[in-house]
Amino acid sequence: MADLETKSGGSSLDKALSLLQEVCMTPVPLRFAELVDKTDLPKATAHRTLMSLTDKGLIRFDEATQLYHPGYGLLELAHQAWSKIDVRDIAADQMKHLWNETGETIHLAVLDRGDVIYIDKLESQKSLRLFSAVGKKGPAYCTGVGKAMMAFLSEDLLADAIKEQTFIKHTDATLINEAMLRNALIRIRESKISLDLEEHEEGIQCAASVILNHRNEPIAALSITAPKFRVNEARFQHFQTLVKDACKKVSTRMGAMASN
Repeated sequence: MADLETKSGGSSLDKALSLLQEVCMTPVPLRFAELVDKTDLPKATAHRTLMSLTDKGLIRFDEATQLYHPGYGLLELAHQAWSKIDVRDIAADQMKHLWNETGETIHLAVLDRGDVIYIDKLESQKSLRLFSAVGKKGPAYCTGVGKAMMAFLSEDLLADAIKEQTFIKHTDATLINEAMLRNALIRIRESKISLDLEEHEEGIQCAASVILNHRNEPIAALSITAPKFRVNEARFQHFQTLVKDACKKVSTRMGAMASN
């Protein structure tokens, strides 16, 4: 549809988007006369534009009720759009915000066959040597980011992920069996906060939370990681609030349904 100025003012694209928004955003389906009234478009223009949108599958017209509904073609467009979104780009400003607020190491990770893969990292402004590196894999059962994502898997996917865990005891705090991990995941799912309290590396703790997509599936996790000696309880609690809020903002951008 050409983006050209028409006699009634505004472009053809503007008119199409106006009608599409009315059809999609209204709480109840509308009839033709109602759409004309809401958009102030001439009847001929509205009819022609609705026909074009219907032909493209973006709007669906019910002959029996004479009502307009969102078309199934919107779902295909949405799917294609979501598939091309890179969570690193969407989360970048929140990673920088966490780094500015804490001065500590910030991780962005995804889950792959039961392992954690670090896909982005902002190094601490202070001296700190960590296991993690961009592109490096790590265990899910004993990392904050790993548990944050596992907590929101469906039961089938969770069972598969648990089968991939080695449950090697890295420290005295490591979760070493399925029962311990599942108990921890229940708490994480309720709070949306996942902690690594020296479970993977001695002296290192982190606060993490999950990033959800438009189907409320876990697609990534953010964490704030710091050595225990320079983070008191109050500061660590603040880390938890910060990372949970950051992940909520990124999840909203990814289309996740609002939740606490």
